[in-house]
Amino acid sequence: MRWLLWLLVVFALVDIRAFGLTDLDEGFYASVAWEMRHSGDWRTPTFMGQPWFEKPPLIYWLMVLSMRWLGEHEFALRLPSVLLYALTLTLLSWWGNRRLGAGAGSWAALLWGVAPLSLLLARLAITDMALSFFLTLSLIALWEVSQAQGTLRPLGWSLVGGVALGLAVLTKGPLGLGLMALLYLWNASVLHGQGLRFRWVVLALLTAVGTALPWYVGVYLQHGAEFFNEFVVRQNLLRFAGGDTAHSVLPLIQRGDLGGIAAGVAVYLLFYVVVLWLGGLPMVAYLSVLWGREDTPLLRYLRRWAWLVFGLFTLSFTKLPAYIFPMFSALALLAGHRIVAVRTMETPAVVPYRVGVGNMLAVGVGAAVWASLALFAPLWQHAPWVVAMAWGVPLVAFACAKPAAPPLARWAGVLTLLIGWNGALTGYDRIALQPVRALALKPPPYRTLVLYRVNPGYPSLQFYRKGKYATASQPDSVLNQMQQTGAYCLTTDAAFAQRPEVFIVAQATVMGRSFYLTAPKYAPID
Repeated sequence: MRWLLWLLVVFALVDIRAFGLTDLDEGFYASVAWEMRHSGDWRTPTFMGQPWFEKPPLIYWLMVLSMRWLGEHEFALRLPSVLLYALTLTLLSWWGNRRLGAGAGSWAALLWGVAPLSLLLARLAITDMALSFFLTLSLIALWEVSQAQGTLRPLGWSLVGGVALGLAVLTKGPLGLGLMALLYLWNASVLHGQGLRFRWVVLALLTAVGTALPWYVGVYLQHGAEFFNEFVVRQNLLRFAGGDTAHSVLPLIQRGDLGGIAAGVAVYLLFYVVVLWLGGLPMVAYLSVLWGREDTPLLRYLRRWAWLVFGLFTLSFTKLPAYIFPMFSALALLAGHRIVAVRTMETPAVVPYRVGVGNMLAVGVGAAVWASLALFAPLWQHAPWVVAMAWGVPLVAFACAKPAAPPLARWAGVLTLLIGWNGALTGYDRIALQPVRALALKPPPYRTLVLYRVNPGYPSLQFYRKGKYATASQPDSVLNQMQQTGAYCLTTDAAFAQRPEVFIVAQATVMGRSFYLTAPKYAPID
């Protein structure tokens, strides 16, 4: 099984440069990290020279270090996510085998590693893989402190858990601290009954605060209310309450008509059910572990973590698929335990488990949805290997949902799935991203590229243009900048491209939208 896990990591390393930076989040993070590297200011993240407080700096720090070592390209930006993906696989395998029985961790790592959401986040330069790893490590450390005897082992695990929790807070804000606090309160009687001492909880909390607080204090002293209002209020409190209108269900509900209210409520309640169903394949075959009959303290602890993450973000009005990703590690461990218990039948309390018709139907429909994506003509025409997904997804789903299937089926399914996944990402890049990126790179490096009416803005172009990039909302200001500085303009406004003061250097049609690269008429074409 461990060779399958290494295969997942190797493929992730191989294909992270097969497609360009996606937008929006990956483009923002890559551009902010690039600016941090060149400004030398490791405290204040900036985008286009202005403070950017959407996320804390840890992911930017990792990207900057990677770029210093490897250079400024997609591989360096995405390498931290791949390494954290590999560390999570290792952690799940080691700890699951140790605490849940031989083989349980290996199955958990495999189920977690082949989940579509895991395979996607492992290949993107965003915060979610890092957050999931640090929270999983904190989750494990809290349990281990309750099991440790003497002084050195609980001391060590308290420090490990505290540092991991502090790094989670430096990855995505106080969310991680809040989640772990709620988990501790929910499981306090269980943990203290297992031997946890309150002093180790305090030590872990102080370690977490000591790890994260210096950056928060430093940036607050430098920027004051600007940092507090943007990061604490807007990016955390208001986002949870639906303030991020681009990803909120509130605009649907606030329309006031019956259809809008019904759609908004349905999305609000069922969004993460769909994410879990599609993003968690083939773990959903074992979804009943979340309300299973096994009731040991450890299983109850893992189950509560999964429900806590799922429930909290279901309550949030802002919805993004990766928000519930930290629950996947607990779900995978529970599923791995169930698989091993059923296969060995060594635990009398365990009732023999068979994947029910409902679960198999969910797995089958989910696999069919992902396989049908591979048959989307524009996608496979740009990357023929994406057709492998049509075979790989059902095969790996069957091989993991039916543990008695021959190991060869798992190998064939995983290998085919990975080839198809690579093709899907490459095909999407060629359809949706590469044409716009090619237009943006046509102007010479000493000229500025102005984006006008190019929504959502393609922030990755700031990284690719190495800073020679700007945005504008008014045509007259765009034209004025072009005439004064010789800047080029990338726009979807056909009327602007036809103005007599500019001419079209190149154009492309991307998913039904026409993009025009224009230059001022008096400026020579370089």
